[in-house]
Amino acid sequence: LFALPQADGSWKDVTAAEFLDQVRALAKGLVAAGIQPGDKIGLICRTRYEWTLLDFAVWFAGAILVPVYDTSSPHQIHFDLSDSGAIAIITETAEHYARFDEVHAELPLVSKTWNIDRGDLAKLAASGGEVSDDEIERRRNLAKGKDVATLIYTAGTTGDPKGCILTHSNFFELSRN
Repeated sequence: LFALPQADGSWKDVTAAEFLDQVRALAKGLVAAGIQPGDKIGLICRTRYEWTLLDFAVWFAGAILVPVYDTSSPHQIHFDLSDSGAIAIITETAEHYARFDEVHAELPLVSKTWNIDRGDLAKLAASGGEVSDDEIERRRNLAKGKDVATLIYTAGTTGDPKGCILTHSNFFELSRN
């Protein structure tokens, strides 16, 4: 399903079964951390494997991902997270976290933060051992086609960004196509 670059220049294959196991483990960690169905989770990250993993894990937990451009200023980050009602954020790098941290005090709803480069995704996945497979399946099946899967904001180059809703049906039809 995927091939991930390794430090030595080689590539490591990730099978569909391995990906599904990683998604479930991360979803369980999100549930154990208190993420509820319908919660919005911000993500500041470049395009990489973990983004895809997080997309599916967030959906399996019943939540909604709010991607934020990895080049966004603190003001833009504040707008996207505030407007969306995000209650958590995942940043990729220390630099991404630093930009978020400039406005964190103005975002009282954002009470959970994780950083990919610090290894927080592995810690999050490891923390979900008490969450049952049945609970993940229940949450995964809550979403209907018309429900929001992702809320992504425009760049805001001509004013405040606009939230663009992508539904589960949008992703289903893309895959079917």
